[in-house]
Amino acid sequence: MRPQYHERLAMMKIPIFSDRRARGDLIMTFQAISNKSSPIHKLFVLSSHTLTRGHSYKLAKDKFKIRVRQHFLSNRVFQQWNSLPEEIVNS
Repeated sequence: MRPQYHERLAMMKIPIFSDRRARGDLIMTFQAISNKSSPIHKLFVLSSHTLTRGHSYKLAKDKFKIRVRQHFLSNRVFQQWNSLPEEIVNS
């Protein structure tokens, strides 16, 4: 009998898809924010409230009228990115 998906991932020591996607999203966000000439840089809006806790590259939550937009990269990564410590974001 063939092992289940999670068992195969555990045998190969590969993280589950949602973890791999979140990691890729954070890497792409870092690259877009640090490279202002990147075309996807326009997807991200930096927060104007920089006097609060955290790092200076906090993202502002994008407002959307249709539910499809809630799954865009800028909205998927918003909470995870803003919760990162300053040492990681500024590296």
